[in-house]
Amino acid sequence: MIARLLCLLLTLVVASPVLAQEPCPARRNVDCAGAARAVDAAIAADPWLAVMDQAQRMRLEELLPLLGAESAAELVTQQAAWRRSLSANLFFHADGTLDAPNPRAALRSALEYRLMQLIRIEHDPSASVGGIWAGVQGEVMVEVLNAGRYRISAGTSDINNFAWTCGYEGEGESTRVEWLRTRDGALELRRVGVMLSVRMNMPQANGFCGAAGSLSGLFFRIGDVP
Repeated sequence: MIARLLCLLLTLVVASPVLAQEPCPARRNVDCAGAARAVDAAIAADPWLAVMDQAQRMRLEELLPLLGAESAAELVTQQAAWRRSLSANLFFHADGTLDAPNPRAALRSALEYRLMQLIRIEHDPSASVGGIWAGVQGEVMVEVLNAGRYRISAGTSDINNFAWTCGYEGEGESTRVEWLRTRDGALELRRVGVMLSVRMNMPQANGFCGAAGSLSGLFFRIGDVP
């Protein structure tokens, strides 16, 4: 059952016209496919990286059936985007091979950090908007204060080419646990399945981002605000 669900989700990801238009890391005359092959080869050649890679796949097999179809499909989409972004910190020869004899340093921290994120993802659809939420593009922290007040901080970035970053801090009020809008009108936060959907309202929020940047996106709960 799990294998069939994974196959279906991966098929949807491959077939999605939106994904086909997503940018990928451009690295010195190396296309996406060439960069992906070089990254895969580097991971396979190192036992520890291979273990981290396998642990991620095992965690996804465990997690996806618990999320619901929409949230599971989004996580598969984000995982594919993260995998493509691994070449962002690597450098290639024109033939697609890595120009460093040992790329472990650039890959190890990325694989370990992503595995910890996947392990921490929660799957309770009844949770409120409060908590720490992570997506492949960044994190959102929603701290519950009192009397329906919330403190919100968010940060996102371009994971492929580091062309922009976004940052935001503010407060909001709501009488509903699944939805809130910041006091300045910049952000709207809403629960969608087990995810938090963040919508950046323009033009209020355009001062928080670099050119073409956005705080909008879908995020998965990874814990409580300390």
